[in-house]
Amino acid sequence: MALPILNVIGQASNLDQHGKRVVLGKLDFAGDRLARQKLYGAVKGSSIAHGNIKLDANKKPMIDVTAALAEPGVKAVVTYLDVPTWSQSITSWGQQVAGVVADNWYTAVRATSLITVTYDVSTVVSDPDAAIQAGSPLSGGLPSSNTSTFSTVTRGDIAAGFQKADVTLSTTQPWSTTYQHNALEQHQAVGWWVGDDVYVWMASQAPHSHKTAIVNNLALDSDKVHFFTHGCGGGFGDRAGVNEDENVVVAVMSQKVNGAPVHLIETKQNHMTMNTRQFETRTSIKLGAMNDGTLVACDAQAWSNLGRKVGYFAADWFGLKNTYTIPNLNALVTAVVTNQPPRGAWRCVGDPPAAFGYDIALDKLATKLNMDPYKLRMKNLRAGDAPAQDTPFRVWGGNGIGLCFDAVHSASSYDSKWHAPATKTLADGTMHGIAITGHLDGHGGISGASRGGIVTMTPAGQAFINMGGGRATSGAPTAMVHIVAEMLGLKYNDVRCGDWGATDTTLDASVQAGSTFTVSAGSAFFNAAMDARNQLFTAVLAKAPFSTITGITINDLSASNSSIYLTSDPSKTITHKAAMSGTPPICGRGVGWGAVLKSKAVGGVPIGSACNVNGACASCAEVAVDTETGVVTILGHWNSVDTGRTIYKDGTLRELNAGSELQVSQALFFGDIYDPTTGACISSQYTESMLPTYMDIKTELNTVKDVESDDSAGPYGCHGIAEPCSSNYSSIICAIYNATGVWVDPEKGACTPNKVLKALGKA
Repeated sequence: MALPILNVIGQASNLDQHGKRVVLGKLDFAGDRLARQKLYGAVKGSSIAHGNIKLDANKKPMIDVTAALAEPGVKAVVTYLDVPTWSQSITSWGQQVAGVVADNWYTAVRATSLITVTYDVSTVVSDPDAAIQAGSPLSGGLPSSNTSTFSTVTRGDIAAGFQKADVTLSTTQPWSTTYQHNALEQHQAVGWWVGDDVYVWMASQAPHSHKTAIVNNLALDSDKVHFFTHGCGGGFGDRAGVNEDENVVVAVMSQKVNGAPVHLIETKQNHMTMNTRQFETRTSIKLGAMNDGTLVACDAQAWSNLGRKVGYFAADWFGLKNTYTIPNLNALVTAVVTNQPPRGAWRCVGDPPAAFGYDIALDKLATKLNMDPYKLRMKNLRAGDAPAQDTPFRVWGGNGIGLCFDAVHSASSYDSKWHAPATKTLADGTMHGIAITGHLDGHGGISGASRGGIVTMTPAGQAFINMGGGRATSGAPTAMVHIVAEMLGLKYNDVRCGDWGATDTTLDASVQAGSTFTVSAGSAFFNAAMDARNQLFTAVLAKAPFSTITGITINDLSASNSSIYLTSDPSKTITHKAAMSGTPPICGRGVGWGAVLKSKAVGGVPIGSACNVNGACASCAEVAVDTETGVVTILGHWNSVDTGRTIYKDGTLRELNAGSELQVSQALFFGDIYDPTTGACISSQYTESMLPTYMDIKTELNTVKDVESDDSAGPYGCHGIAEPCSSNYSSIICAIYNATGVWVDPEKGACTPNKVLKALGKA
């Protein structure tokens, strides 16, 4: 059913509020601060992956900075004794051990190479399979083990379920790929002191969190720390504050040179080797089904390599647990710590590696059942209005997983293209394959209770928003403008983003993550705009033509197209500009909706009942595989995401297209390479990391669809979508199987041509 058309929300003509400044090079980035007024900083990474910085007889660290300090132009050196986020203990290659401040960046980088560090070296544990083994040396990330149970879910009776099954399928999927975020702008920050106050500019997805990190690490009063962010050359989760500390480091560096401005810039090599990346996951899955394909049992285990320390990201069985009806289920995740760089947020975090495992398992089961894998999925797909299968058994405010599957199934003409594996050869001699995967995603929900928004009316009857979040993509400020304009009844161009990312002038809107910001911060700006609207409507009750109407209240008024009118008689109207004429200043404040979400509108959920809010996604990939060269060519890629309600249409479609490109990159290109002896990441540059270019990904082959299910809890019915839209690279892997009839072992990387040939027995 088509949703009602709104005045501002979902209009494709509404473009990015800051787009013109971006393309003209006028959006200010951290590196633009204080040109020709600053010193420069660079960081040295460790040359070992495991051990400690050795102490001398006087218990002082054996870090010789003499040569670095003697270098002309060098102003200061910092070590872990100065920087509270650094450590004497080394648990991954490239970990920060020292830094240099100099009068230019090249001198600072050169001087870091003159610093010598003496280490006590420990055994490197870089391979996750080795780390899991009993008796393995400890990597140092945990006190007495290399593994920790991360999460577990048990439902029904597993043994009874498998006993009932006509067919069982057991499969172990090797480690999925791991990769760095590869943002165009490497990590950098500019910091300076004025008396006891410190000022830091930095590319950030979570400015208030980055401010708090400075407060806590340097033991400062909150009013002494001033943090700012505007331009950001890519985020993808890498600028969310997880294992990221250039904000603290630059503050310390500036302190070392008497408060002078310092511009800390990581080298591209350091950026690629030291910083967070997507974790890799190995899965072992057993499925039980009846002959007709009905799933009756599943035992799923995952091991996630989290690098040098346990974080809060690992494989997520959310899609497996909730997309399909599985009455008997056991799902376990084990965190594995190794001497590799830390893992953290990466676009969609836990769902893609887990989906890589269970989507392949489902396709293998379909082959064993002699079924079309898509029909197997549809046989077991949970109804959109069905409650969750685990306590507290809440329904979803809006669950468009079926709509997502329908969208890619129809757009791709799947029914006319699918065939049994390895049975269709194209005219050029390549093998044809197609596959559809999808799931109810663990992201897209609301966590707005700690988020705030400010909306200010201007004397001209327009509005400004002040947003305490970052701009890692075009979507965040612009989506908030849409919500505010819709609530206030203003034209889109009459609402502007006044400032964002300035912690002194905004309420904390929390992390600008694409899977949650629009719904979570959006609920805060929804409430802030409602507050401003109520104040504005109250003011116009005393103005013509409403002042003479007996008994009128603000509930009798509506607004659209930058005018306020009597709902029962739209001829009685006043413009927002006239409404603000002579009216005292109006500023609306709002905080977001809390953790227990209550339905507010439709979606098949009783109003006021507790409900779940999540996104959903599906992808179809059509490929051609050259069995002589191993080259995989994408013939078509269809990507759909349940937006609930599309708030910012242009941004949503661009997110979906970018998600499609990331799926191709994850399947066919991305992958770190580590030296097993030293633990060093040896794919430390763009070329070595096999990053695709526009020549490798033909965007004209991407077809995207924003599916609207109208969530009953989200502001104006929306979900977050940026993580789910990159979740389904498993569709490409499954399509390669449909083409060739063999499963490609990615071997901790992507499905490169040599690995395809190896699977075919030709390499």
